[in-house]
Amino acid sequence: GKFMMRLKLPNGVTTSAQTRYLASVIRKYGEDGCADVTTRQNWQIRGVVLPDVPEILKGLASVGLTSLQSGMDNVRNPVGNPIAGIDPDEIVDTRPYTNLLSHFITANSRGNPDFSNLPRKWNVCVVGSHDLYEHPHINDLAYMPANKDGRFGFNLLVGGFFSAKRCEEAIPLDAWVPADDVLPLCGAVLEAFRDLGTRGNRQKTRMMWLIDELGIEGFRAEVEKRMPSGKLERESSEDLVNKQWERRDYFGVHPQKQEGLSYIGLHCPVGRLQADDMDELARLADTYGSGELRLTVEQNIIIPNVETSKTQALLQEPFLKNRFSPEPSILMKGLVACTGSQFCGQAIIETKLRALKVTEEVERLVAVPKPVRMHWTGCPNTCGQVQVADIGFMGCLTRGENGKAVEGADVYVGGRIGSDSHVGEIYKKGVPVTDLAPLVAEILVKEFGAVPRVREENED
Repeated sequence: GKFMMRLKLPNGVTTSAQTRYLASVIRKYGEDGCADVTTRQNWQIRGVVLPDVPEILKGLASVGLTSLQSGMDNVRNPVGNPIAGIDPDEIVDTRPYTNLLSHFITANSRGNPDFSNLPRKWNVCVVGSHDLYEHPHINDLAYMPANKDGRFGFNLLVGGFFSAKRCEEAIPLDAWVPADDVLPLCGAVLEAFRDLGTRGNRQKTRMMWLIDELGIEGFRAEVEKRMPSGKLERESSEDLVNKQWERRDYFGVHPQKQEGLSYIGLHCPVGRLQADDMDELARLADTYGSGELRLTVEQNIIIPNVETSKTQALLQEPFLKNRFSPEPSILMKGLVACTGSQFCGQAIIETKLRALKVTEEVERLVAVPKPVRMHWTGCPNTCGQVQVADIGFMGCLTRGENGKAVEGADVYVGGRIGSDSHVGEIYKKGVPVTDLAPLVAEILVKEFGAVPRVREENED
């Protein structure tokens, strides 16, 4: 009788007022009332009961939020650079584009039947940073900044997705659009998918299956004829993303492009917050910043627009001394986990608490020289995106020592993000969750240069 409500939050930009309102909703639901920062840069609130929904929807509208077309076979939250507009090194501010896309797809939050019954869900992102914080290679449509003949616009990647049966990286459409054509192009791609995509086997209905069926040139031709002009330019060679760029860490204090202001990245362990946490975040955003918060696809939170003279006072706040640290440990900072069996009917195992517990155990076993991204997902639908993690854990049932069924995980290794992205591969199947910590420690030593803690202590 309880369910989750997912919000539209283009580019992960939210306000203290919105955060407080969501806190007020979940507070009344006791243990089941909580919020998650998702891997699509938005909020999900949990514990909601049906009789409360009309009132909640009114409250959402009053603070400029909507849950419209946020689930099922709809376009999911448009993702952008979490430090858009404040990043000294950004290529382009993604916020105007992600906002336009969100309003276009939902008809300005009135509801858009044109795009509300797709063959399957569909993800879009606009890239604005060399860091590729937006993870373009796992989106159905990704806008990659590129110039052409002195004009700014975007090269296009299409077809990236994860599912239980298949995972594919996005591929070039061999097309470029000027910035003014971001919406017409999105509409053309969605119409091609809507009109031509198969609607049978749910495991074969994501857009890449259609691209396979038509071939990339055939799919491109279908998109082209749905453009208002009937034309689509070929890809530009003037890609603006620096492929040699070393991905920056957004945790801690960083200067903004606006003089005298900084942003502070906070770790939000596996994206889970209670009502009091959200109220406190809202207070900090109001007290030290401009009342704005940014969510990231790694389930963390950024407070922008903090006067640099106030950063030390913010760092001394008790809230930042506990779970929501600006300086998380090296393994915790790259930890991502889906909802898991606590709230999700699809999940085979509990993920969030277990991800924290196993990571703590691993940190006692080995010292790691550099960040390692570890992702957990409760089932093969892979909402936790384990295939792009350095080490990924996909929930399953396996046999324990006594031969009985126990919770376990298939372990993936070698996923990459960034310009040389690729999907990780199975390292070991059906590992009981109780055996994961020593296995992860072994992988970290073998593949990531970790040092066993025991040897470290002996050498001292």
